[in-house]
Amino acid sequence: MKMAYVTSLFPFAPEEQFFEPEIRALAREVDVIVVPVRPPSAVSAYPALGVEALHLPLFSARVAALALREFLRAPAKALRVLGDVLFGASSRRSRVVNLMTLPKALAVAAEVRRLGVDHVHAAWLTTPATLAYVVSQLTGVEYSISAHSHDIFARNLVAEKVRSARFTRVISERNCRRMRRELPPELAARCVVGHLGVELPETTAQAPERASRIVCIARLHPVKGHIYLFEALRTLRERGYAFSCDLAGDGDLREELTALAERLGIADRLRFLGNVPHEQLTAALAAGAYDLAVLASTERPGEREGIPVALMEAMAAGLPIVATRTGSLDELVVPGTGELVSQRDAGALAAGLERYLGDPAERRAAGNRGRDFVRAEFAVGETTKRLLRLAGYAPPVPAVVPEPAR
Repeated sequence: MKMAYVTSLFPFAPEEQFFEPEIRALAREVDVIVVPVRPPSAVSAYPALGVEALHLPLFSARVAALALREFLRAPAKALRVLGDVLFGASSRRSRVVNLMTLPKALAVAAEVRRLGVDHVHAAWLTTPATLAYVVSQLTGVEYSISAHSHDIFARNLVAEKVRSARFTRVISERNCRRMRRELPPELAARCVVGHLGVELPETTAQAPERASRIVCIARLHPVKGHIYLFEALRTLRERGYAFSCDLAGDGDLREELTALAERLGIADRLRFLGNVPHEQLTAALAAGAYDLAVLASTERPGEREGIPVALMEAMAAGLPIVATRTGSLDELVVPGTGELVSQRDAGALAAGLERYLGDPAERRAAGNRGRDFVRAEFAVGETTKRLLRLAGYAPPVPAVVPEPAR
């Protein structure tokens, strides 16, 4: 099987790093070509990814030439697909974005045919799935979808995509239930739960005796709740706890959060690391660089957490988790592996962190339980095999070499 894996930006931007373990695992089983919808540069942010990436800008002379060739190949079919995209059940914003993506989708259809792709998998229900839908309609190649969190609420041809896709994998139970409720009854069964997975480190190291080190792996965006985390850290400092906290991720709020840390008197306890290369971050987790992972996410209309891969990776390295009870986090941070607290409640967040900062033995025990849980439920080898089975892939049977005659 040759699979085209459609992303938004990956691998030509540091974002979407949570796709890396799955793409690597897929490439061990089938041929994979990664196709970003809108690559922001021509330089891969993952030079050691080990798979082919199709770099086609959203608009370019090459895209225009390929799109025109594809249109002329079957103009009636292309016009019908254009009508589907423009007049299907979508929000006004989604229609505009889909229309902007259409030339790129036609160009990718031509490339999918040239490259002999057998299956297209869209990593989001939004624009990547629109591209995959168009490609499938024009080429006859089957496609499938992964749906995560905010993309489920985007009102972008959801029913049309679910109806025409081979399957739609939803990465959490909660969001799968939500999709099934909102789809026509005959389409609900086409949505299945399928987790993203993570690589399990071969070995992990216990953190040495020192001031506790906390890590928060999240983009600097209001929905991630850093302001509540900072308030909680101020409380812990006032209570006399020795700790530091690294913030892995970047975003528009960096300047504002830096100023907030100064006002709260915790700037000396924080490090803004920016976007950390994925391999570097997972290596640090496995090497015992941190004792505890935290995520202070909030929910807003149409935006909530799925099951964050960054927290899976922290748990796989033996870290307990303190996070807010948002999105589908309760499907990952199960009892005994960490603490889930109310969102937008700095006091509750401080209490959750305090439990582990003040009890190293419980911290280690919770970390061990979390690692076992991730190994059982989120190992990327198993989650990827499930994805391939849904796509109809049957691994080749090893040839039986007859024994020589005696």
